[in-house]
Amino acid sequence: MKLTRRTFIQVAGAAGMVGCAGEDAATVPDGEVLEDFDSGPDEILDADPDAPPIEDFDAAVDATGPADDVPTSLDAGADAGADVPMDTPRDVPRDLGVDVPGDVPRDLGVDVPGDVPRDTGAVRDAGLPVNPDFRGLPERAAQFPIGVMAGDAADTSVMFWTRYEGAGPVSLRVLEMEGSRIAATRFNGRVTPSSAGFVRTVVTGLRPNRQHLYAFLTGPTDRPTGRSLVGRVQTAIPADSMLPITFGGTSCSNQSHRPFPVLQHAGSRTDLDFFIHAGDHTYADHGDNAVTIEQYRARYAENWASAGMRALHRATGMYLTWDDHEVFNNWNPETISGARLATARQAFFEHRATRRNTAAPDRLWRSFRWGRTAEIFILDCRAERRPSTRSTDASRASTYLSRAQMDWLKSGLRASPCVFKFIVNSVPIVDRAGADSDNWNGYAGARREILNHIANNRLRGVVWLSGDVHFGGVCTVEAAGAWGDIWEVIMGPAGANRDSRPSVRPSQWPVLVHDVHNYTVLRADPSTRTLTVEFINAAGNRIANSRWSRRF
Repeated sequence: MKLTRRTFIQVAGAAGMVGCAGEDAATVPDGEVLEDFDSGPDEILDADPDAPPIEDFDAAVDATGPADDVPTSLDAGADAGADVPMDTPRDVPRDLGVDVPGDVPRDLGVDVPGDVPRDTGAVRDAGLPVNPDFRGLPERAAQFPIGVMAGDAADTSVMFWTRYEGAGPVSLRVLEMEGSRIAATRFNGRVTPSSAGFVRTVVTGLRPNRQHLYAFLTGPTDRPTGRSLVGRVQTAIPADSMLPITFGGTSCSNQSHRPFPVLQHAGSRTDLDFFIHAGDHTYADHGDNAVTIEQYRARYAENWASAGMRALHRATGMYLTWDDHEVFNNWNPETISGARLATARQAFFEHRATRRNTAAPDRLWRSFRWGRTAEIFILDCRAERRPSTRSTDASRASTYLSRAQMDWLKSGLRASPCVFKFIVNSVPIVDRAGADSDNWNGYAGARREILNHIANNRLRGVVWLSGDVHFGGVCTVEAAGAWGDIWEVIMGPAGANRDSRPSVRPSQWPVLVHDVHNYTVLRADPSTRTLTVEFINAAGNRIANSRWSRRF
């Protein structure tokens, strides 16, 4: 019998398994244990792990489209496109009888099945909705103008996000899916927007390795009258699991390139476990530099309301960091106004399903485990650097990461039980011909410290994931020597000025992608220790000569 992801859950059972902490969690510095992210300034709500299954309710939808009298989802903004469907989970292929360009499956159904409620037999007095399927509800685009997002997924918890501009109460409903069928209502309850309308809610008590559909709802909690876009998110695989994972990534999405067709395609996929944006997610310095919170919110709204962003953010769980343009170009943390940085940071968290740390709410660096397959280390390579220490002399001390962040990363890499250790790093670490001192090379002492740590401890499966430079590729961080077998994948740009061929050493770069907007797909198979990478264009086609595979 082939051990599919669903079969694994049925055979092994998911109840009681712990996701990200792992047995080594107590040996690493504060912040490694994910529970630190499950409290603090964000709303924390418990799912119902004992919710009864919903019997005989097939949520599958005819792929030919909605009935004529059913309102389809509307995207905000002049560049908005059609909604990306949410009704077909990634592991249930459907033959839609259409010709899809490229080798990427696309879900071409619709997420609005009809406006006639169906009696599902759900238990009303257990706090569950009469009809759990919210997809037949009309979308209230004006009340949820910049979409939905789920992020920072652990094995039993996820953060859910939206901006709500309605006047009445709003609730969140999270459905656990089994194929195209609703298996259970895991959460159904009121959520609390901030004074500016942002909802940031962590739902705990979910089950590992399960697909979920979610929506924010208006009207009574058990009988809502409208909804946001419908989102999809998967919880991480169980703590001891060695299942393969597939995920996407990109960087650099300037508003001038809306509606981001490459992100629309990424958002149409149903095979991604999660997606990483490595920074410059929006350009707060596009046009006039944002300074006030209203100006920062306006820049985000420009991007978040576009068809590509709405499609991507709703399609799968997100792991996010920032680079420079979320504040302004090449900002200096030693000289920037404290008030301005605080405003930019506030806007960053307001617009993302990114958890805040209990002890240090401003800290961005954190990590998440997907079983023993992969650990995702998410860095902050901007706010803690010290440009006054910049030097290309590796014998001099320099600060690219704070000492606390550097020690956390080194300890976490060494303690991780995972086959793959992905470091999300906004600016590349590769020693590239023609690179400037804005990247790790300008802080040679810090670069040497972390690369020596990886090499000297013989840490296998470490892969850097980066953005910033407006071209993509796969490379070794050095052409030869002790660091010549440490690899980096540079992702993007999703929508930025497309660089012509950069100056590189060909022997160091088996893949180089330039002059094209793209996103990256990475498949990590722990059983063979093999990572496969390919770059996808806006048409959904793999870019020529961009596929790369390596055993670690």
